[in-house]
Amino acid sequence: MNAACKRAIDVVLAATGLVLAAPVMLVIALLLKMEEKAEVIFSQQRLGREGKPFRIHKFRKFPSNWGTKGPGVTVAGDARMTRIGAILERTKLDELPQLWNILKGEMSFVGPRPESMRYAELFKGEYAGVLDHVPGIFGPNQVEFRNESAMYPADESPEDFYKRELFPRKARNDLEYFSRANCLQDLVWIFRGLTASLVGVVDWRKLMGLHAKILFSDVTAAMLAWCLANLTLFQVHDLQGMEHPFFSGFALFPPVVLAVMFLGGGYSHPARFFSFSDAKRLALIASFSWALGFAIFTDSLDRGTSLMLLPLGWLYLLFFMAAVRMLARMKWEKEKDCGCAEMPSFNLLIYGAGKRGGALLSWVKYGSDVLAPVGFLDDNADLHGKRIFGLKVMGSERDISTLVSVHGITHIWMTFIPDDDKRERMSALCCGLGLELDIIPEAYPFSRYARREHGHGVGEVSPGTELEGGSKCV
Repeated sequence: MNAACKRAIDVVLAATGLVLAAPVMLVIALLLKMEEKAEVIFSQQRLGREGKPFRIHKFRKFPSNWGTKGPGVTVAGDARMTRIGAILERTKLDELPQLWNILKGEMSFVGPRPESMRYAELFKGEYAGVLDHVPGIFGPNQVEFRNESAMYPADESPEDFYKRELFPRKARNDLEYFSRANCLQDLVWIFRGLTASLVGVVDWRKLMGLHAKILFSDVTAAMLAWCLANLTLFQVHDLQGMEHPFFSGFALFPPVVLAVMFLGGGYSHPARFFSFSDAKRLALIASFSWALGFAIFTDSLDRGTSLMLLPLGWLYLLFFMAAVRMLARMKWEKEKDCGCAEMPSFNLLIYGAGKRGGALLSWVKYGSDVLAPVGFLDDNADLHGKRIFGLKVMGSERDISTLVSVHGITHIWMTFIPDDDKRERMSALCCGLGLELDIIPEAYPFSRYARREHGHGVGEVSPGTELEGGSKCV
């Protein structure tokens, strides 16, 4: 490759990039300063050409006091990343300061990625030739491994996997390309790298695999909301004179709703796990997205449109989006129940309808295939007959015998530590009825913290110790 040509491209593009990216870099620096009052630029020694170290510059993604702890690679959802750092990693904007490295001649726009010094021993044998080239930002590996952070398996050390699998593949790619590279091909890889960085902000394969149906339903919900809001306010013949703004709404609202859903974390959980907290988030996102879409519509398409379309459309949008998610959860729960119908089950009563009871119920429903929760017991008579966390409060201690006869109860879990009298009564009753009684706060490891609540300290019980939590008939 013509070295002078390559260097000229680097200098021109790096200088232009620094000027154009200056406002973006300033905003990123301010956000990082607001998040943590520390240095916004992270500098680290990397392997340069011929193995000579140089300091690479990036925007900081990890807390300033993190140091060198943890693996030398970044995995998907890396717990070390700050909130702004996660966005920078996803968008690759953390690499903007490397334009300065290019301008200084330490890097090029196209070249092998500069490795950390801890991986210096990997450049030997057939891979030693990679260090003959100036490291860069773009290249074949930067396109192929755009979402490298998602490639690491959950059950293996990221560094071991990188050394064994990813590094050899990258090294071979680099050696193959740079043996025949030229300035024109470099320009192509710069374009391809920029495109991959922009398009790869969203992992489309993963997104479509998890949310394809819900994305389609949200697009449909936005279109239906706009249509029904207009039909609620106007007769069909009234819409004949405003075809352009009416049909423009179909094109405007779906992308606005989807964009706000993405940015607001509306697709962070599968629809089948739709919960009350998800419903609150959905209400906020639907409100903002519809208001934003309506503001764009009135400003750009039809300033004279009725303001009543704002609340009406929002109500329709929220209804359709929430309904689809609730149906998805109901379908999943039904399929889950059907799948476990032939498995042996133990009918369970949860004694205590408070927060602990709700937490136990969630675990039983979604974490066990053999326990079948029948209802709650609670000593508060005001709760009897009511539904708590979707399960009925069926009575109290006095009703256990009847409930055993009617519902075939086999287990009772107590969410609290009873006094001595109640413990004795419950133990005798359960032994007489052939029930298994478990006092959950006395089971390890909960016993450690239950004892602390009662002033007995932590660490008195170790795993494997026989506990009082499981009542046995003698």
